[in-house]
Amino acid sequence: MKTSQIKVFLAVVRNGTIAAAARELNRSRTTIVTDCRRFDQVAGQIFARCQHHFSGAESVLRIARDDSVPEPMWRDILRRLKIRFPQTSLSVWLATPRELPRLVKSQSVDVAYGLMPELLSEGYHWFRELADVRMLTVAAPDHPLSQLNRVTQDDLISYTEVTLASMQNDRLEAESPETANYLAFTQYELIRDAVIDGAGWADLPLPLIADALTQRTLKVIHHRSAKWWKVFSALESEQAQGGAVVGWLATELEQYLESV
Repeated sequence: MKTSQIKVFLAVVRNGTIAAAARELNRSRTTIVTDCRRFDQVAGQIFARCQHHFSGAESVLRIARDDSVPEPMWRDILRRLKIRFPQTSLSVWLATPRELPRLVKSQSVDVAYGLMPELLSEGYHWFRELADVRMLTVAAPDHPLSQLNRVTQDDLISYTEVTLASMQNDRLEAESPETANYLAFTQYELIRDAVIDGAGWADLPLPLIADALTQRTLKVIHHRSAKWWKVFSALESEQAQGGAVVGWLATELEQYLESV
């Protein structure tokens, strides 16, 4: 906002009409109307920011997440978040589940969402479980494991496992592979695509592979432990805890995951 716009506004108030204000300031009516509109726009923005602040909504929110929830769903949630909270600025970081707690504890982000290891609420961080997520052991339909009526543990270790990797103590490490023969990536999506291409078998979250199962590009193998559960959780910092935007996000993610 410029001081000249404030002078225009006061001149209109003082004179009662735009024409009279224009004569006083020796300016055209069109110029004064434009300045008044800009003044009104800025005033509206200030009012919106004040409302946003008093509602308890965060002005800035830094989010870390894994990719167990499909990208189209995340894009839709964030689109609706910006409609619901237009004054909140967001930054989003994609990380592996194991890296999420560290990012919150180091204050690199305000809140993290994903299939992270189970934690107890400690210190200034609040851990809460949002939903159980079905994990499935899958392979491509033409993979040898998909052809077996019964898959044993010996069968599993005979073939390449496609699993998660994350940075641990500045080293890229595979996360607890079932076999010494593995292919590790830092994203569930990369694992899914590698399995569809026939690179091996993997344990993957149902929300991410539901379409592939429907389209029959992936198949659940006949192993006694092919269906199990993980917990999708939120880890909130002290600053984010209780915020309106964080609360809205948790509700949206919980409702989506319960519907899958």
